[in-house]
Amino acid sequence: AIKLVKGVILITYKDLADLIFPNITKNVADYEKMYPERDLPEGAMVTRFAPSPTGFVHIGHLLTSFISSKAAKDTGGVFYLRIEDTDQKREVPNGIEGIVKALNDFKINIDEGALSRTDSIGNYGPYIQSERKEIYHAFIKHLLEQGLAYPCFCTEEQIEETRKMQEATKSRIGYYGRYAVWRHLKLEDAYNRIKNGEKFII
Repeated sequence: AIKLVKGVILITYKDLADLIFPNITKNVADYEKMYPERDLPEGAMVTRFAPSPTGFVHIGHLLTSFISSKAAKDTGGVFYLRIEDTDQKREVPNGIEGIVKALNDFKINIDEGALSRTDSIGNYGPYIQSERKEIYHAFIKHLLEQGLAYPCFCTEEQIEETRKMQEATKSRIGYYGRYAVWRHLKLEDAYNRIKNGEKFII
């Protein structure tokens, strides 16, 4: 809870995290219980194939999934299929089923993963990216609570301007160091900006 100390409102990292993610009730420990470390032999690999649900599987997909499947099988591990559906404009009807069928046609068998929009196999799902949002939010909230992540209020135009400047000066492209202009914003200022409806990213 927000505290008042000597007439000054004191905002903590937890206050900021609760403001940004008010409906996230599970924490990192909860998810570690839900998804315990797999009981696999030492050196076993857990690999994945993560296509968009377009239903179309090309030769690059087959190569990637074959190598991933073989690495898991040869080490006594697990090969799983996770559908990356965050760009839902690309999704086609029965796209997941089309991917699963194509893998089966080439004898590439998954141990876990999505079989359709509603069916899956395995205990470490959901295996559809958009359905995992709460998990990611819980971990981001944890980072915010520890002061290891922060809200950035840069506009798309500002980010693009920074990228162009980095290209022009042959600097490494990215959001770091002096380019991370919101990293040291006071908690109170960040809290108030978000309260006032300003757009931000973490």
